[in-house]
Amino acid sequence: MTSIEKKNIIITGSSGYVATHLLPILETEHNLICIDTIESKHTNIVGNIAEKKNFLKLDRDLSYIIINLAAARFDFNVTSERYYDQNVINHKNFLHNINSLKIEKFIHVSSVAAFDGEKIKYSSSLKCDDAYRATKYLQARLINDWCKSKKIRFVELMPSAIYDKTPRKDTNIGKLQSFAKFIPFIPIIPVKKSLTYMNNFVSFISSLVVDQRTGSFLTIEQPVKTVTEIIKLNTKIKLIPIKIPLLQQILFFFSYLFLVVWKLTKIDLKLYPNRVTKLYKDTSYDWIKNIDRTSYQTNE
Repeated sequence: MTSIEKKNIIITGSSGYVATHLLPILETEHNLICIDTIESKHTNIVGNIAEKKNFLKLDRDLSYIIINLAAARFDFNVTSERYYDQNVINHKNFLHNINSLKIEKFIHVSSVAAFDGEKIKYSSSLKCDDAYRATKYLQARLINDWCKSKKIRFVELMPSAIYDKTPRKDTNIGKLQSFAKFIPFIPIIPVKKSLTYMNNFVSFISSLVVDQRTGSFLTIEQPVKTVTEIIKLNTKIKLIPIKIPLLQQILFFFSYLFLVVWKLTKIDLKLYPNRVTKLYKDTSYDWIKNIDRTSYQTNE
């Protein structure tokens, strides 16, 4: 059996959702330097990627691969400027901080939201969802241009909502999956929502560390499922699909009610108008052209 060449990998966002699944795979074969502002069992450097001091001790004689998982971790009640600081300014400083290192490959985990962000002109008046989309696009272009200028192999991954077998309670789909355990029926919501399955995703990232592929990859599961089909994922009980009249309007009503509660009490009830809007937005991304759609699927 051929042994895998051990790589030196700098991983940003090492305490995040993707990292906690990816790092156990990589640490058995490679040398990892993990950085995050939040301490975790995998994090070597507790600090911000924008601070130069966090990279001064790295060996300049070694060659590194970057896996960039650092991203803004919020989607409600956030200013446009904060998204810009997190996604653009911090990454501009990060690139400056690693400028003197020998980088052989840069794997940037972006988001399908960047496709929408290309059509949005950034301004400080953008609402949080549009600010996220716009700054994710600017972030990816910033890193791509930097890699081109330094002749570094660049990989851009475009996942959608990432899910695991255990529903995430901080997502719309996860909350619906959790709620489905307590009722014998399931609401019919025919809207198509793209998803990225965690096991497939981290396996794909791991494969990119050791092979020569570069470019942009659409990393979503096929075929794209409807919201109703997604709720049924990993649900062991048999659910009866039913049509609930005016369901979208009902959800909007409660989302605005919960928004008022949050403004008065700061109690986060997790359902807000922007999340209802996202729930009913088709994210199949069938219209996207000039991107590799097949490599990720063959990795399953």
